[in-house]
Amino acid sequence: MPAIKDKKILASLMQRMYWIESQMEQLGTWEGRIELMDENLEALEVLSHDSDLHGSIMEKWLIRANIEVPVSIPKGLPAHIFDFVGLSTPEIFKNIDKYEVLAMNAYRDMMNADTEVIKELLPGQNDREEFMKDLERLIRDEEKHSNICKSQVKGFAKLMY
Repeated sequence: MPAIKDKKILASLMQRMYWIESQMEQLGTWEGRIELMDENLEALEVLSHDSDLHGSIMEKWLIRANIEVPVSIPKGLPAHIFDFVGLSTPEIFKNIDKYEVLAMNAYRDMMNADTEVIKELLPGQNDREEFMKDLERLIRDEEKHSNICKSQVKGFAKLMY
């Protein structure tokens, strides 16, 4: 995948990921809790707590880079991404996993942004190093989330196909 070569594109992606983490994924895990009740609560709690943390991390970088923290849905995102009514546990986790993979890839794109774009956004060396460490953590967490989702689907795969 080609590196991000424009500050506006990187800023826009950061805003979208802030919104996905702080708003959309939170709603998804809550909808999952409603549909599943006590089943798989531990998995949903991990996803929910980490999503809160990820939203805070993205908010920190938006503020440090002097990028507006979105108060409404950024362009390019749907208003609602999850509807779990009537879905089975594996179907719910399969849908959540799509967004975990999307987030992981978005953080990889940010990490692979052109060095000059990152310098333009974050002029300080320490900020750039901390930003990269945070992105590494976000990528690891999203990989973990995807594995959690896949483990929830795994035992049911034969029933679904």
